[in-house]
Amino acid sequence: MKKTGLLIALTFFAFSTYAQLSKTKWKTTLQLENSTEVYFDFGRDSLKVFVAADSSLLETVLYTEKSGEMTLLKLSGISNCEGVTGKYKFEIKKDEMVLTLVSDECSDRAEVLDRAVLTRI
Repeated sequence: MKKTGLLIALTFFAFSTYAQLSKTKWKTTLQLENSTEVYFDFGRDSLKVFVAADSSLLETVLYTEKSGEMTLLKLSGISNCEGVTGKYKFEIKKDEMVLTLVSDECSDRAEVLDRAVLTRI
């Protein structure tokens, strides 16, 4: 009985740490050409970034997350980040997430995401 309980607890813990971002939405203001409020819609393995004012799609990104770090690979959108993977640490406290640049050769993405503070919606 103890082994079963431990197995269930470990499975739940592994699932909850793996899927922190999946099926969540966050908003922030990014400095694009102008200061622009956007929201991030995390799917199972894709991230879509929309302009809040008119719901227009800015970027579609393939993402992975592991141990408080996410990798981003652009699939489509306005940035010049084709074929470049960016890595960012993320820390979630209550309903806020802070992104911190680890490495990203795409300056378009790095300049707007480093130290970005997102609020859960």
